[in-house]
Amino acid sequence: MRQIERRDFLKYAGGLVGVTLLGQYTRLSLTRENAGASGAVNPVESKAVRAKMRAADGLGTDIDPGKKFGLAIDVGACIGCRRCMWACKEENNIPDTITPLWIEVFRMEDSAGLTGHPSMEDLLNGSTTSYEKSPEEGHWYMPAQCNHCDNPPCVKVCPVGATYKDKDGLVLMDYDRCIGCRFCVVACPYSARRFNWSNPSVAADKVNPLVPLRPVGVVEKCTFCVHRTRQGKLPRCVEVCPVGARHFGDLNNPDSEVSRILKANPGFRLLEEVNTKPNIWYITRGKKYTR
Repeated sequence: MRQIERRDFLKYAGGLVGVTLLGQYTRLSLTRENAGASGAVNPVESKAVRAKMRAADGLGTDIDPGKKFGLAIDVGACIGCRRCMWACKEENNIPDTITPLWIEVFRMEDSAGLTGHPSMEDLLNGSTTSYEKSPEEGHWYMPAQCNHCDNPPCVKVCPVGATYKDKDGLVLMDYDRCIGCRFCVVACPYSARRFNWSNPSVAADKVNPLVPLRPVGVVEKCTFCVHRTRQGKLPRCVEVCPVGARHFGDLNNPDSEVSRILKANPGFRLLEEVNTKPNIWYITRGKKYTR
């Protein structure tokens, strides 16, 4: 199952990545020159898009340092349909070669912890992302993605500053700086980063011009749909959820939807003991929230 593979990977990837760094950097310098040569759609100029993301106007709205974006996921309401996963793929120009996608949805056994502060071992015991139908009796569903931590280890280990925490709390990637060393992949305790092994391949009529197509050899991840959220919109995964299990907003605003839900429904965060201070909470309200 996928979670076993991911845990095994984290055990040995740290040693391998240091050995391969020099060769990887050399390979990237060559493959990037040939990016797009296979007939794939040419990447959107990431410098221009990144500049918009980081500019003072933030795609039309100021990047507000007083905000801190967060997400509450109601695992009691989630039916495991994975619409969030596929909507994220379409919104963010994620090619089929990226696996797993930026969002994964785990089917959990009822015996796995739902309340308090369950350990990762308890949560992963019997879980899988390879299921064909949902919802199923005796199971619940837990989506997982980048937690946009307040204390992100990925930012600390990046040797070139390609991954950074912005003024509104979002943990983002500078694809032009990324050298593909994958230190951030190993440092992330949530296995939430994806390495791009091949040239971008997205049909021209499917490309979202607000999101850069990442070149081969860089790491990518969930951005909380920065191109949407800085304009006051919801992330695409939140927008498409058919049962209202995902709630997004400004955690610094006590009147925001996500703040009100978390106040009324205390939840848990993954691996709180490692002090990453994640900004995704899991609650067990168990019914659709009415806006």
